[in-house]
Amino acid sequence: MELEALICPAAKKVCAPIIFGTNAKMVQDVFRAYLTEVGDVSLDRLMEVSPVLGKECRRLALATKPGLCHYSGTEPAFVKPGETKTLRAIASMHHEMLGGTGQYLIESLPEEDQKKGWTLIPEIKDWRKRWCRSFPVMVQNLTPTEIRIDRHQKIGVIHLLDQVSSIMSMSRDAECLHQVKASRLKLTDWLENNPLVVLRWLHADGILPQDKYFFLLDRNPQRNQVISLLETVTQDAEICKAFVHVLQQVQEYYCPDLHNWLKDNFPVYIKESTGPMEKEKTSRRSALGWFKKKITKENTYKCNPKGQKRNSITTSHLKESLRNHKHSLLKQNVKVQGNIGTSCTSCEIFEIQYTELFITDEDQNEAPNQHEYFTLANRRARIYEHNKHKKIKLTDLISPNNPECREPRKVLITGIAGIGKSFAVRRMMHEWAMGMAFKNVSCAMNFALRELNLIEGPVSFLDLVTRNHIHLQGVLEELCKDPTDLLVILDGLDEFKHPINKGKKVDTITERVPIQDLVYSLINGTLLSRAFVVVTSRPHTTTSLVMFDRKVVILGFDEKHVNNFCLRFFRNSELSEKVYQYIMQNDNLSGLSFIPLYCFIICTALKGFFSNISEPCSTGKPPQTMTEVYSCYLCTTMHHRTNKETSKTNNTEQESIVLCTEATLAEMKGILCQLGKLAYYSLLNNKILFYGEDLKRFGFDPSQLPDSFMNRIFVHVEGKGPTEMFSFFHMTIQEYFAALHCVICMSPDPKELIQCLDLWCFGNHPQEPVQSQLLSSSMKIITAKQWENLEIFSRFFMGILSNRIEGKLKGLVDCLSADILGPLAKWFKGKIKYAVNRRLLNLLHCLRELQRNTVVEEVAPDIDEVNLFKVILNPADCATLCYVLQHSTTRLKILNLGYTNIGMQGLRRLQPLLHRCQTLHLRYNSLGKDAAIMEADVLKSSTCQVKCLLMCGNHIGSEGVQHLWEALSSNQTLEELYVDITGITDSGLDNLLPCLTKNTTLRLLTIVGNNLSERSKQLLVTVQRQKPTLKILSSFLSDMGLLQAYLDWVQDLKEDPQQMESAKNADALRNVLAELGKEDPGKKDKDLIERIEKLKFEISRILQTSPVAQ
Repeated sequence: MELEALICPAAKKVCAPIIFGTNAKMVQDVFRAYLTEVGDVSLDRLMEVSPVLGKECRRLALATKPGLCHYSGTEPAFVKPGETKTLRAIASMHHEMLGGTGQYLIESLPEEDQKKGWTLIPEIKDWRKRWCRSFPVMVQNLTPTEIRIDRHQKIGVIHLLDQVSSIMSMSRDAECLHQVKASRLKLTDWLENNPLVVLRWLHADGILPQDKYFFLLDRNPQRNQVISLLETVTQDAEICKAFVHVLQQVQEYYCPDLHNWLKDNFPVYIKESTGPMEKEKTSRRSALGWFKKKITKENTYKCNPKGQKRNSITTSHLKESLRNHKHSLLKQNVKVQGNIGTSCTSCEIFEIQYTELFITDEDQNEAPNQHEYFTLANRRARIYEHNKHKKIKLTDLISPNNPECREPRKVLITGIAGIGKSFAVRRMMHEWAMGMAFKNVSCAMNFALRELNLIEGPVSFLDLVTRNHIHLQGVLEELCKDPTDLLVILDGLDEFKHPINKGKKVDTITERVPIQDLVYSLINGTLLSRAFVVVTSRPHTTTSLVMFDRKVVILGFDEKHVNNFCLRFFRNSELSEKVYQYIMQNDNLSGLSFIPLYCFIICTALKGFFSNISEPCSTGKPPQTMTEVYSCYLCTTMHHRTNKETSKTNNTEQESIVLCTEATLAEMKGILCQLGKLAYYSLLNNKILFYGEDLKRFGFDPSQLPDSFMNRIFVHVEGKGPTEMFSFFHMTIQEYFAALHCVICMSPDPKELIQCLDLWCFGNHPQEPVQSQLLSSSMKIITAKQWENLEIFSRFFMGILSNRIEGKLKGLVDCLSADILGPLAKWFKGKIKYAVNRRLLNLLHCLRELQRNTVVEEVAPDIDEVNLFKVILNPADCATLCYVLQHSTTRLKILNLGYTNIGMQGLRRLQPLLHRCQTLHLRYNSLGKDAAIMEADVLKSSTCQVKCLLMCGNHIGSEGVQHLWEALSSNQTLEELYVDITGITDSGLDNLLPCLTKNTTLRLLTIVGNNLSERSKQLLVTVQRQKPTLKILSSFLSDMGLLQAYLDWVQDLKEDPQQMESAKNADALRNVLAELGKEDPGKKDKDLIERIEKLKFEISRILQTSPVAQ
């Protein structure tokens, strides 16, 4: 029952607030009795209805008296029919009204308005600073004839707001709580079919904290969720009020009985719904309703954010279809498929498992020349604070960047496999169906493009929607009359087998055309031209990007997201924190964890080692390498499967799982071998989707597939109806099984191993291939460039090969003799000595996954040069490099890490190696002062062998370079030091002269491109004069070779624009341009002058055209 307060106007006597409920006859009787001055009868009756309110009314009865409002004009006022006129009024209030808040409501009462035919428009007056006895008011004529208002005529009453609002607040809280408690059983019946909507809205409003929200979602069956929720909301009146408010906003998701209950008991809480299920607009509200909204403005729960577009869906059939469509979408998204029993059961709940993603603007300058995992790692490595990348919320994808911009109608979302594209699409549909986001969309629909591949023959958009979203059948034509508020999502453009850069343009939803023309027209905008179209794809789609208004990339998780995912996965803060810390402290695992699916696999693999907080669950060491993680994941899922099939329920969760037992592997051998064969040959052929017939050709029954490795999907195939198809859970799962297949098939002959490695890692076909089914079949498929997409596979192969040598694959295949490690080490030595860039890095990772010290100790001493120039490295890469090179004590001639973006985190991983490097390239790595301090410690070391140190383009600053000068006072190895464009100012040279005076080895110092005054440059001249063996380059005019080096650098930036993101190159270019402006070539060589002018021009051009420089 909703109760409101009215002030009863009574002349010449004190009157009390009256409780009035439009739906309760008893309370209406009380109101009428009080108006007829029956005396205490009204309060007695009120005490029967609500003792709390009755007592409060009695308390205020002698203190509450309205003021009066009179017309104060000198002449009568005339108001024409329908006219609203401003008049001058005067207030008359008793002294009790001059306290309180100082805010007053001026209005005329409805019963008086009906008699006199005009009304005073309600208005709040704020007289907290100064009371105004005379003030303007607005009067509206409600009659068809002119009215007259005489001087001093009463035109309204004045209420002190704090006297009224206290009664209203009390009535709202007490009666709301009473009604919810009384109707708990009914509410349970009404909400149990779909409690998620109410729970999510309460969580979004901050009423249910995350732990309580997850706890309720975990309850089964759903009726228990509602029972627990009602127990919670009936403990507190404020929470109960919020609960009722949420019910009003989401009532369209529930049965008519709930609608009627809300209407009968809470009529003044009825608010218009937002989004596609919007109710018909109500008629003009009464002054009392307006007043209620005014005085409770601060506590009002917003239903429709300001400025959001409302939809005008009014037909009951359309409403019902959209309601069913939403219900269907929510039902589909209850559980996450593909991880049955491999984790805490709550992690299978979509609402719990989904973790926010890091989404930012796409970088269209990436080149598709490597495995997509490495491309993404490179992209992430370039994200630093100074880049100021804008993080974009998933729910803002179709919203303008600012109010002045138009809404993006065509949006492209890119991201590698497993990064969460399809999950994000599900989230978008889920959020819309829940009413939490995309409120400018009346209807959303999504399509998986790999399923559309199976459509043969002409099809219309109407047919397509009917097949995929049955509840929209019959209303689509009405929806498409104005597609402005339609959202169409096309998931997996990279999986669509048809080219869509050109095609027939379709402009009607009923025209039947080949499926590629339909998709082309949707993306190109000829079909549903004003609709929102969101497309997802793996990177480097061949589709023209011009047609997209917004292009974004999903970069996965950052550290906060990983922490949040662990909490959602384990649902125990102490346990999740231990796992999270283990992940972050292991470079291999943390380097993988930013990909959501990898994060899930890691948590699944670690679960057996951390589940018992007081005592470890497993006696073995937790996995450290990528292969170990996937092996543990494989064993965990197989363990669950075999336990489930044999009905072993007592030890499923408690039994320690380190590696699969021989018995388990033997039992699963048939499935694993056939899965491996399928994975390998489909990997070589770039095939990701399989029919059941495809699986049967590889020798096993599709019904025996573990759901944790393969996804089952049903797609509509022309002429066949719904058809079951399969794909690997993730690309890395496919790569792992492919590697497992190759290890199982590998013979003890080392020649076969070496020739296969040449083929996989370098694309080299052997001239005299050995007799091997694996090798011969692979040679028919693998091309010279295909090795770039087999890097992850080759790393898995090394890790699983090591497992076979150790006997960990017994049950699947016999052990391999450790004698094979000798030829393997020889192969590594021959390849790694001359490998550079990505090939070198992949070989290092293969050694890391192999985990055989005898091999690494034999290979590492032969590595005397490491060239990873422009290979973007993450901390895991740096840790792998350190792991291999620490097995040797020999001197490194060159360690070239220029433009690798290792940052300080990566440099720390390499610190144990730095003193052994004769030439150390650290150019443009987003390093700062701390890096200079670390390098200074290296130079001070008695074991330092560094002769040439390049720190160009790192912002070490004046403080950082002072540490380097200090180190040079004792160092006796360094001959060349490059500190160009490092942010050095005059203060950076304060200790230069005394430190270099003690140094006897330095021969070259380049310090151009820094912000040095003429005084500092003269100091450098003085130093060089005192040390004639030292050459100092502080000006671009001092060396033609230096000037050419900067021209080459600028040319590199033009050819590889992503470098503008990878370091502070925009700032560096500005510094160089400023220094060039100070140079006075005078009568220098003409060629020198031309090069200076060219350098100025090219730098200015880059700064003008690069978005990063803006």
